[in-house]
Amino acid sequence: MINACGYSRVVTQFFYNRGLSEPSQIEAFVAADDRLAADPALLPDMHAAVGRIYRALLSGEKIAIYGDFDTDGITATALLVQGLSVLNCRVVPYIPHRLTEGYGIKTAALEAFSQQGISLVITVDCGITAVAEVKQAHKLGLDIIITDHHIPPAETPSALAVINPKLPGSRYPFTELAGVGVALKLLQALFQGMGKEKQLSELIDLVALGTVADMTPLLGENRYLVNQGLKLINASPRLGLREMMTQSGLNITSLDSGVISWTIAPRLNAAGRLAHAMSSYRLLTTDSPQEARELAIWLEQKNVERQNLTSKTQTKARDYVLARGLTPLLFVTDPDFPT
Repeated sequence: MINACGYSRVVTQFFYNRGLSEPSQIEAFVAADDRLAADPALLPDMHAAVGRIYRALLSGEKIAIYGDFDTDGITATALLVQGLSVLNCRVVPYIPHRLTEGYGIKTAALEAFSQQGISLVITVDCGITAVAEVKQAHKLGLDIIITDHHIPPAETPSALAVINPKLPGSRYPFTELAGVGVALKLLQALFQGMGKEKQLSELIDLVALGTVADMTPLLGENRYLVNQGLKLINASPRLGLREMMTQSGLNITSLDSGVISWTIAPRLNAAGRLAHAMSSYRLLTTDSPQEARELAIWLEQKNVERQNLTSKTQTKARDYVLARGLTPLLFVTDPDFPT
C-alpha cells in the first residue's frame, strides 16, 4: 500500500487507523469528492417518501418540517424548508422548545398541525422512537415521514416512511450521516427526480454546519459533504452566518471545521439552551441584513450568558467536591444546573 500510494509509513498508519487500507479508499479520502457519496435510493423507504412528497406538491398540501433544537436539527430544518420551497412546496418549520416541550415528536404539536390544515409531517434529526406519537398522528389524519440518524429501537414507528441508514436491512453503505445528512439525501432524491440537482448544491453549507456540529466522524460521505459545504461557506457565506462571525469579534479569514465546532455551533446552540432555537433558524434563513444583525447580536449575548452559566456551574461543582474531600472522578448534579 505504501508503494502504491506514495505515502510515508507514518501517514499510511494514519489512514489505516481510520479504516482505510486500499489505495482506492485513500485516494477518495484525500480527494474528498463525490466518490464518497452514495445513491439516496439505497436508503430505506426512500421511494415511498419521495412519492408522497410529490403528491403533496401536486395537490398543494401543507407540509410541516419537525426538527430538533440543536445545530444538527436546526440546519436540517432549514435545509428541508428551503429545499422544498425551491420545488414550490407549501412548507412550514417547527422546532420544539427545549424546556417546555423537550426532544422529539409531541402529540400537542401534531394536534396543532391538524388544526392548521397540515397533512404531511417530515421529521429531521428525530422521530425514530416516536411509536405512540405516530399512531396518534394516524388518528389525526396526518402522514408522517421520519428522517433520523439515531440508533433505532427494537420497535420503530409505523410511519409512511422511515429513512435512517442505521435501520436493520438498510442497503446504504455509510451509516454515520448526521440528521442533516439524512435530510439531504431525501432532498437529493427529490431533486434528481425533477432535474434540479444542481440547485441542491446551493444548500450544502447547511449540511457542513450540522454535520460538524453534531460531531459525526469526518469519514466517508461526511467528509465529502463537509468539504463541499466549507467551499460554499468561504466563497459565499449566508447573510446570517457572516453577521455572526462579525459579532463574535474574532478575526477569522477562513472558516473550517474547527471554527464551526468552537465558534458557530455554540452560538447556534445557545438559542435552544436559553431561549428558543427558532431564533437560530431565522438567522440561517433570513434575507434581511437588519434581521441578521439583530439576531447575531442577540445570539452573541446568549452565548456569553451560556458561558457565564457554565463557569458558575463548574465552580459550584468544584466547591462541592473540595468541601467534602471527595475522590477526583465524580458526577455532580443540582436542580439549579442548566441543561
